[in-house]
Amino acid sequence: MSPPRHNLPLSAGEFIRFVGRERDIVDLGRLLGTARMITLTGTGGIGKTRLALHLAERVLRQFPDGVRFIDLSEASTHEQALRTVAAGLQAAQGDSTTLMDGIITALRTQHLLLLLDTCEHAVGPMAELCQAVLRDCPRVRILATSRRPLHVPEESIWRVPPLSLPSRPTPTDPYAAVPVPIPRRDAQRYESVRLFLTRAHAARSGFEMTRENSGYIAEICRMLDGLPLAIELAAARVRVLSVQQILRRLDDRFQLLTSDGTENLPARQRTLRAVLEWSHGMLTNAERSLLHRLSVFSTWYLEMAEEVCSGEGVEPTDILPLHFSLLDKSLIVVDAEINGTAHYRLTETVRAYAIEQLEEDEDVDERWSRYLDFSVRRLEEASERGRTPNDWTERLGRLRKYDHHRENHTRVVGWALSEGRVDEALRVCVALRPHWLMRDLSAEGGRLLECVLAASPDTQSPPWRARALALHAELRLDVDPAARVSTLAMCALESARACREPGAAASALTTLATLSLRASSVEEAERQALQALEWAVVAGDPITEAGAREVLARSARRRGAPEEAVAHLEVSLSAARLLCDRWVEARSLHALGSIAAEAGEHDRARELLSEALDVFGELPSDPAVARCAADLGRLHLSWRDPLSARAPLARCLQVSFTSGRRISVARAMEALAELALAEEEATRAAALAGVAADLRTSLEQPSAETVRLRSAVERRVGADQATQAWNAWRSLPLEQVRDRALAFPRPQGARAGGPESLTPREREIATLAEKGLSNREIAEELIISQATAARHIANIFRKLSISSRTQLTGWTSPREPG
Repeated sequence: MSPPRHNLPLSAGEFIRFVGRERDIVDLGRLLGTARMITLTGTGGIGKTRLALHLAERVLRQFPDGVRFIDLSEASTHEQALRTVAAGLQAAQGDSTTLMDGIITALRTQHLLLLLDTCEHAVGPMAELCQAVLRDCPRVRILATSRRPLHVPEESIWRVPPLSLPSRPTPTDPYAAVPVPIPRRDAQRYESVRLFLTRAHAARSGFEMTRENSGYIAEICRMLDGLPLAIELAAARVRVLSVQQILRRLDDRFQLLTSDGTENLPARQRTLRAVLEWSHGMLTNAERSLLHRLSVFSTWYLEMAEEVCSGEGVEPTDILPLHFSLLDKSLIVVDAEINGTAHYRLTETVRAYAIEQLEEDEDVDERWSRYLDFSVRRLEEASERGRTPNDWTERLGRLRKYDHHRENHTRVVGWALSEGRVDEALRVCVALRPHWLMRDLSAEGGRLLECVLAASPDTQSPPWRARALALHAELRLDVDPAARVSTLAMCALESARACREPGAAASALTTLATLSLRASSVEEAERQALQALEWAVVAGDPITEAGAREVLARSARRRGAPEEAVAHLEVSLSAARLLCDRWVEARSLHALGSIAAEAGEHDRARELLSEALDVFGELPSDPAVARCAADLGRLHLSWRDPLSARAPLARCLQVSFTSGRRISVARAMEALAELALAEEEATRAAALAGVAADLRTSLEQPSAETVRLRSAVERRVGADQATQAWNAWRSLPLEQVRDRALAFPRPQGARAGGPESLTPREREIATLAEKGLSNREIAEELIISQATAARHIANIFRKLSISSRTQLTGWTSPREPG
């Protein structure tokens, strides 16, 4: 009787329960056709064994002698490992032969796939065995799973990735406590969400994803890093907990995520803690010490680890080889490459475990103190460098680096506050000012500063407190009601004058001047801006100097003195070019473009605004993109070209909505209302302006623009119909208002192009966009840049006479005649 063709431990139900990994199985199947040995590596619970089993079942027909599965989880010594393999192969050991000889003899004539599972505790003997098999058994291929590679010469290492995750969206309301929902149609795109829903439905038959709980499910998957075992354990808890409760309890994930016995799991995987302890047990003392210390970071690069994590058994020169080892053992992962420097991270689950161990075994405050000192020194050095001429690519590089370290900054400030080191927390925040301003992180920076400023205010260094107060007012300028911002800025100004801190005084006065100008107090705005300019020059602060000159230029325009406004802006432009600061340069170009538009210089205005928009998009800086796009749209309107105005005004609303700045959304709605009037859509204009007016009222930032729009609508359709249209959209959720605003009516007498008007590449991109992919996801799918993807999307919108992705539905299929 011939032996069975495989001994894979797969039940009939296992095929139903296997979720995702479709692309991995296809790619691994191809690789197995050329590689003699593949090792699936990855952290515990990532799904190495399950993936290997399903891959083996898929390729079974390629091996006439079948697949032999060997479980090595209980083998830790050389002899135990070889005896386990020999038993699995039913290999006989003669009196004069070794176990290795017996295994090779059993395999020499076989054409099969040898699946060696859980090799990490027997790396040495398994590496020796695999080399012998590859040398002496030419028709045997090896598929191994291990938390670390075996380092066999012919080994192809496949790092098993986490399940795909929904990206974390930006909420429209930056203070929203509820996670942003994900559309039901998107659930099947993300393997992690699919796995959660499958396991949750098995645990509670009536469970389903709704708009109300979808955001929580996505956040659970994100917090669990797409780790299949953790997601399965979390989903099983829906028997007794809501998804909201599960998410809240993930702070104590090791207590929550345990098996209740219904899953047939090995002991090492019955709890999330057991998975981590299994991996932790494989480490040397130095590896353990470094892993624990790395838990203070959310992301890091080698130099950070060398400065913060060395000492007490770990020399700075040990850090690099220890990184190699921890990477091999799947306990740290390469996070990204920023400006040519590799960054690393711990998954949230590994970090939670490492934090526990750090608190138990070492002086955790020593590590955090060294990290805080490192952060203050490096951030302040970079801030000072930003005030001197340096290459624009270097400035962009700093921005990208700070983008990547945002969570680090928040964590280190939080620790400083917990230990009463408030001045250092203030210094971190003040040093982050250029990043927060350029990236429009007003809500994030403002919340952090609020916490720091409230901590022991009487003990804070007066100059640092004054700078932080001024920055807080600056960040809240477009977020809070004008009265509150004015109070914050006055408080900052008083503090700055008391300790003669010129940079803080300049910043506070610029904020006050901006508020005065918005309130149409032009004379007061100019007085405050001139004072701000004097103090900014004394402080050597080019950002505030440019801001003060912008207020002076806008004031001059209000007085009907455009030449004076141009003079201020050209000084800013020259200074920015001297510093290679294209952000300030673009702000000046934008303002000059607006003045050219007012003067009727259409071509020059379009050139200036387009150049500014390109730079703002390169940063990217959403508020600046929104304002510049709005002005470009209005320029087209002034030349009676509403169709050309649609794309920039749609972009204005989209980026304003994404940024979460309600004042920017209001301005975008007003610009779109102007467009609607130009297109003879008076009731649509009223609906847009009504929403804009409500947003402005909530922010206490009224505008004559909404009054003018209301009057224009009334003249066209009468007061009663204008009132009815004004109220039409005011009760709708802001997301629905956005979608309606972007669903432009077809121009009168115009025929929209069909899919046949698109190039093959545009059709390909339109199909991906219709499926819900973002520009970033399209760029990754087609291996193009995000900017190229965005240009194609803009061309598609123009050709199809549409303005939003929701309008793409059905366009990519050929339309029926007639």
